[in-house]
Amino acid sequence: MRALVVGGTGPTGVHIVNFLIHAGHEVAVFNSGKHDSGVEFTDKVERIYGNPRDEESVGQSIGAREWDVAICTYGKLTMLANQLAGKTKRLVGITGQPVYKGAARRTPDGGLSLPVREFAPRQYDAANYTGRVALGEDQLFAQHGAGDFEAVILRYPGIYGPRAPINHEWAVIKRVIDQRPFMLMPHDGMSYFQRGYSQNVAWLVFLAATRPEAAGNAFNTGDEQVLSARQVAEIIVEELGSSMKLIGIPAEFCRNIYPLAEKAPLILDMSKARDLLGYRDVIDAEDATRITARWYFDNPVASDFDSNTVIPAAGSFNYEEEDQLLALWRTAAGEIHGELESTELR
Repeated sequence: MRALVVGGTGPTGVHIVNFLIHAGHEVAVFNSGKHDSGVEFTDKVERIYGNPRDEESVGQSIGAREWDVAICTYGKLTMLANQLAGKTKRLVGITGQPVYKGAARRTPDGGLSLPVREFAPRQYDAANYTGRVALGEDQLFAQHGAGDFEAVILRYPGIYGPRAPINHEWAVIKRVIDQRPFMLMPHDGMSYFQRGYSQNVAWLVFLAATRPEAAGNAFNTGDEQVLSARQVAEIIVEELGSSMKLIGIPAEFCRNIYPLAEKAPLILDMSKARDLLGYRDVIDAEDATRITARWYFDNPVASDFDSNTVIPAAGSFNYEEEDQLLALWRTAAGEIHGELESTELR
């Protein structure tokens, strides 16, 4: 089978390419080459360079070549679908869980029915990227119906693992590195938000690309087990041998300290991928979290940040402010406890 992987050097892309190679397929990787550093495939692949976000560049780079499957992990999906129409037997498009209506919320919130299944309402009324994703998915399925290719949609969760750009886990790992005695835990870390270990998600992409049953379907992707934000933090603290205490307080008092714990509960139903494609996690969520913690401990995100730096998805690291917040919270909690005792004695 001849496979084209658009992107291919991100945290899931490398695993996707390697799964294809291991299965004996011929693989070509199409990207700009900007993120090739440190990327290693298990065997030789054809390299095609260009801009997957520019229509003229895509046309010049891949031309009239034909593929058995094209996996689009990066670039403008609708444009790539138009360029690949009639040139690939199957097109696997990557979107994300924000396509679901009501998925982007902060805790506390119980307004979304869980787990979220693939036929749940999608977000069309947003003028930004999220609204365009639903329209893009519709285009791919329209092209599937028109015979341009077999369309498969995979909706990514929050990706974690080595080299992942989201880095929810870094909020905990960095504090361990800095030997912080405590970490504030919004709502005691009781939010359950869907994550997906990079290798697990890549395995599901591989199944969707190669199993005939996938044609014409959309699939949720992610770990089969969803850990709470507190469980994620506890696993990291244990793995790294830290004594850091996790102190729960209401999220409204400690915004942007541990963003994973501020997310409203979001669990994606994985039964369709399991039943139709035979998906099972390659690495379970707890072990994957430990691997991630150890990797970032040995390969820090940034070594030159100051206390006010905000890293996307990992939040802020203003320790002076956190010390003040803890002191205020303990004072307030003591006063509340005193009032309750006084009431009970009356």
